[in-house]
Amino acid sequence: MHGLKMTTIVLAATLLAACASSKPSHYYTLLPPASAAQTSSAAGAAQPEFAISVQAVQVPEQVDKPQIVVSDPNSAQVIPLNNSLWASPLSDEIRNALSDGISRRLGVLDVAVTGAPEQLPVWRITMNVQRFDSVYGERALIDATWRLSPVRQPGKKTALCRAEARVEVGEGMSALVAGHQAAMEQLSVLIAKQLRGDASAVSGNGLTLKGCTFS
Repeated sequence: MHGLKMTTIVLAATLLAACASSKPSHYYTLLPPASAAQTSSAAGAAQPEFAISVQAVQVPEQVDKPQIVVSDPNSAQVIPLNNSLWASPLSDEIRNALSDGISRRLGVLDVAVTGAPEQLPVWRITMNVQRFDSVYGERALIDATWRLSPVRQPGKKTALCRAEARVEVGEGMSALVAGHQAAMEQLSVLIAKQLRGDASAVSGNGLTLKGCTFS
């Protein structure tokens, strides 16, 4: 039965790709819906006295394409879907979603370090995505490392962490993208907690913190 399920998933993805010439293109974003963003902002913590600077995000080359790329978990096959496209380059989509999620939860600005006031403490955030898996009708998975570097914050340490966010999804491209939105939100929540010094449990509901080092 498991083999039949995988065959169905790959067949569905292949059909989506094959229909590209006859179907109009659809564009998707990793930014959450406005309703979800407003709810998150209303539940955010008190404003800390710092800003963030989210840097350009590195993504695996095989998914760094305008098309959404779906994969077969039991093989090396990946399929770009020519009629299902990202609204902007995937690296920008991830950077924008990360910036939005952290900013909303902490009530801080995302600024360029070079343009910030000299007295304003800043956390520079650099993310490298190790895996960005899209399995049609099954899961969305993001495995990423990130570095939190303090700027104008004497005594603060640099943190290097890695975590995996896995979200089960139903059939349909909207469901798959919504899964990646949820995975990005999980990572944003985790990083926001780290920035405000919250050491509460961060694993569960598909999110696994694989570890951090400090220097």
